[in-house]
Amino acid sequence: MTPPKDSSSRSSSKSSSGNPVVSSFLVRRSPVYYGWVVLAMSTLGMAATLPGQTAGVSLFIDSFIEDVGLSRSLVSWLYTAATVLGSLALPLMGRLVDRWGPRRMATLAVGLFALSCAGMGQAGGWIGVFVGFVCLRCFGQGTLGLINNHAVNLWFERRRGLAVGILGLGMAGATALFPPLIEEGIQAYGWQRTYLIMGGILAGAVLPLGALLYRDAPERYGLSPDRENAASETEASETEASEIGASEIGAPETSGPEESGPEESGPETGAASEDEGKAQAETRGETQGGSRDTQGESQDTQGESQDASAVGGIEPGVAYRTRTFWLFTGAGVYAAGLGTGLLFHHFSILEEAGVGRDLAAEFFIPLGALTAALNVGTGWLVDRYPPRLLLAAELVLYGALTGLLPWADTTAEVWAYGSVFGVAQGMHQALLGSVYAYYFGRLHHGTIRGLANTVFIGGTAIGPALLAVGPDFLGGFAAILWILTPVPFLLGAAAFAGWAAGWDAATLETSR
Repeated sequence: MTPPKDSSSRSSSKSSSGNPVVSSFLVRRSPVYYGWVVLAMSTLGMAATLPGQTAGVSLFIDSFIEDVGLSRSLVSWLYTAATVLGSLALPLMGRLVDRWGPRRMATLAVGLFALSCAGMGQAGGWIGVFVGFVCLRCFGQGTLGLINNHAVNLWFERRRGLAVGILGLGMAGATALFPPLIEEGIQAYGWQRTYLIMGGILAGAVLPLGALLYRDAPERYGLSPDRENAASETEASETEASEIGASEIGAPETSGPEESGPEESGPETGAASEDEGKAQAETRGETQGGSRDTQGESQDTQGESQDASAVGGIEPGVAYRTRTFWLFTGAGVYAAGLGTGLLFHHFSILEEAGVGRDLAAEFFIPLGALTAALNVGTGWLVDRYPPRLLLAAELVLYGALTGLLPWADTTAEVWAYGSVFGVAQGMHQALLGSVYAYYFGRLHHGTIRGLANTVFIGGTAIGPALLAVGPDFLGGFAAILWILTPVPFLLGAAAFAGWAAGWDAATLETSR
């Protein structure tokens, strides 16, 4: 089964939203394809989400306990509830991203995120802390993360996997670099002022950079995904798309007039295409008066006919009914929940296996290095191999992880645990960052991804609680880990079966 291809290989006089192609000084004068600028800004944007990520919030937990007077269990439950509540806004945010574009939505999200940080510095009780958690998780970890991923998926298609893999380095780098700096700020200025400083950095640096550098879909500026100039590749890309399309849907070698579309019209059928385009334009009330020469008329007709299909994609309602959507979403929930739970209970799990804190801390060395490496490596693989096969491999790693973890009690085994975890996490981030655009196209990517993100975040919220069932009711973590072990193998088998059977092929082909 092949993913839906965007019909964006040609330049047009209108964008996918029906607006005329606009001229942008930065896009026009960029020395490289502007998608790389969007990727750089989005990577910075991912790093900027740290105050809303668990790695950032966890630095302030002791301050909430000591200064605000909250118990550790209350803070934990407030954070869990806030995470779930904040995620419920993501489907709406996804629809707004599709409608307004990454640039306007990023400006709005960063502004609200900065205000959330400033407000968090004024929290004086459990209500203030809870509201702050909701806003930080919603606007930072949720909305801004969604916008960054969406922007990169809009600008890249052939190299989408690699671009999303690079995007993941933003969060990995922020996790490695910023927590020590935030901790120094808390020690030097107090937690309230540190939150104000973070809000000021977001408002004073990230917001203006985002407003300047983010852009909507490349078609809006007369470009195509991965390409500097769509017009220069018109003839070659049309031929390639026609040949690929014919082979994918099993079209007969000889097709009648009724099966020919405007994109397949050669010089001999140009007049017929032109007349059909005129008729369609008149029906929409878009025919313009005045005399035009044949070449100009043909170009205008061609541009209008591509208007709705310049950015291709499947309707969200159709996507939600496919097994493909729920396969990757279900696997994402499992990986997000398990990963969060393992990190949340990390020292306790290894202590149960007989590992001291010093050795347990070494686990993070291979974890961080291989997560970053596999983010990029898996992105490169996504551009070359079916994502379902890669998902099956990732899930096998998670199954091995949970099955063997209770026996990890030596240095080599702890490092092996960190390595396998890092590979699985890196694969997970790169795969889930690109597959929704890969299978369902770019037109409604924000909406589709928004619902998926809400489900993922629900998984992160229940993961720690689910693993806690082990020591609370089953005598230790080993029992609950072994109970969970068959789940990734079953999901991996489903992923392999989906690839072999070509799940949803008809739906994805006919809904382009």
